[in-house]
Amino acid sequence: MKKSTAVLPEEWMRLVKDAMNLNVSKEEFKQFLEEKSQNNTTAKNIR
Repeated sequence: MKKSTAVLPEEWMRLVKDAMNLNVSKEEFKQFLEEKSQNNTTAKNIR
């Protein structure tokens, strides 16, 4: 696996920590991130 040097924004880090605390499955978390990413893209396009 390629090591990433990118740092996630604070908002995303909170989401990751919350997901870890909720013990969601890898697939559920992946789906959540995809939805969040789409929402952010839509919000940026509106501005």
